Amino acid sequence: MRKIIRFIVGAIIGIVLCFVLFYISGYVFEALGINLYESESEQQRNFNIFLVLSLVFALVGGYVLSKKNV
Repeated sequence: MRKIIRFIVGAIIGIVLCFVLFYISGYVFEALGINLYESESEQQRNFNIFLVLSLVFALVGGYVLSKKNV
């Protein structure tokens, strides 16, 4: 049961970390005048990239935290 809870907590931490990284990078790109999208299809592509990377961050975060010996 502890491993499941650790995995869930790690997954949440991973998703939050991914969101923070995307938010900061978007803020920096906007400050530099770099447009990340110009159409709705490009915006959807960026959102899909975020979803896939959020899943990766969640799985890695959950795996790392569940394997940690505490």
